[in-house]
Amino acid sequence: MKGLGGDGLPARDGDEGETDPDFEQSVDGAQVMAALQQLHGNAGLIGALQQKLDGLVGLRSGFIDELHPQVRARVRALERTQEEHDELHEAYTVELRALEEKYDKLYAPLYAKRSSIVTGAEDVVETEDEELVEEIKKCEEPAPTGIPEFWLIALKNHEEIASMITERDEGALKYLVDVQTSKLSGEDEDGDELCGFKIDFHFSENEYFEDAVLTKTYHMDDEEENVLRYIEASEINWKSGKNLTVKVMRKKPKPGAKNKKPITKTEPAESFFQFFYPPEVPDEDEQQNMSEEDAEQLQDAMEQDYEIGLMIANNLIADAVNWFTGEAFANDEDEEYDEDEEEYSDEDEDDEDDEDEDDDEDDDGDDDDEDGGKASFKAPPALKGAGGAQAGEQAPECKQQ
Repeated sequence: MKGLGGDGLPARDGDEGETDPDFEQSVDGAQVMAALQQLHGNAGLIGALQQKLDGLVGLRSGFIDELHPQVRARVRALERTQEEHDELHEAYTVELRALEEKYDKLYAPLYAKRSSIVTGAEDVVETEDEELVEEIKKCEEPAPTGIPEFWLIALKNHEEIASMITERDEGALKYLVDVQTSKLSGEDEDGDELCGFKIDFHFSENEYFEDAVLTKTYHMDDEEENVLRYIEASEINWKSGKNLTVKVMRKKPKPGAKNKKPITKTEPAESFFQFFYPPEVPDEDEQQNMSEEDAEQLQDAMEQDYEIGLMIANNLIADAVNWFTGEAFANDEDEEYDEDEEEYSDEDEDDEDDEDEDDDEDDDGDDDDEDGGKASFKAPPALKGAGGAQAGEQAPECKQQ
């Protein structure tokens, strides 16, 4: 894939900085720029447009030279102001990174203590709750180890994540004993500094898969903040007949068929563990041959995957205790209720009465079928496309070289 020129459009070999004289005649420049702005930061999707835009250099940028000299002087002043801003922002990111690293170190022992209590490696022998102490003394039933199903319950209390979990998944997620996140560090095979974050799911020994840790890694662009490059995940070593991401379909042979054995085939199944089968970014040749629809579908799949990863890394892990107890879920509901209450008024009530009357009149007409039911997570489709996703939340910041 060729690089992009300073104006954001593909540059031709040996033609950097030059303007295609036939540009305005052959292409609607406004439409091209609108399309690129819509895909800003999505390097993979811009790459998908490479073949269509190959040979174009960009829009004319010489209009500045045509401005009144006094206006040009003002533009130069603005440019100096922008440079000062960029220097301050760079200093800000350095300080922010140092602050994040400081508090990551302070959080670490707390997360370690939480893990030891959940798994039973450390037991709590003292509590300030005198009534609870008396209950413990009177209880004759032996206590289970640690806090059983801590992470399963925390996951299920998080509405967005709960929509990914099926009843079949719960049997495996009962063995989830810890979830940790960390920023990427070091360099990749090309010598570029790694940027992004990973999530480690720790499991105790179980009958579903061999792995003790399943990892999901989000690689971010090292030049632009919060731009997703690609996603990696552990390969799950499923035990025989325990793969939760597929379902086996058995069909009886037709009467009179020579083969009397049942016909079996596998199909993808909805499962939380589809999270470990992220959408793949194809190579450059495949990117150039993909359709616009495939590119959009892949971008949506990657954005969805990335948002889930951010929720787990930034929200679920940090507040796991509150998600387990339901406190975090209750706080979310209270905030939504308060917002709705503020927006509600007598005028809204009158409007609802009018709508009810309109609905009564419409009931005499034909009914339209509507899809309903609980939304469920579906595995991102495997498409012949390329994509990237800009973060909706703040992602771990990249280190600058």
